[in-house]
Amino acid sequence: MSQQSLNGCVVLGGEIGHAGGEPLARCVEDRLARLSPLRTEIRPASLGGAAILTSALLAARGAAQQDLFTPGA
Repeated sequence: MSQQSLNGCVVLGGEIGHAGGEPLARCVEDRLARLSPLRTEIRPASLGGAAILTSALLAARGAAQQDLFTPGA
């Protein structure tokens, strides 16, 4: 796929993207190409299932820091 015709990118995240890898990404990209005139690159995530938990923990830590260390909060 040429970069000139690329309109976006979708990441297959979590355990499904990690387990399916490149073969799943190619299948999804081919199927999407038949359904939409917009060319979209599909990539598998490399973080696995822990990515969701890690993101949730980072968001919770940020919220706690905001509550604890913001004057007047």
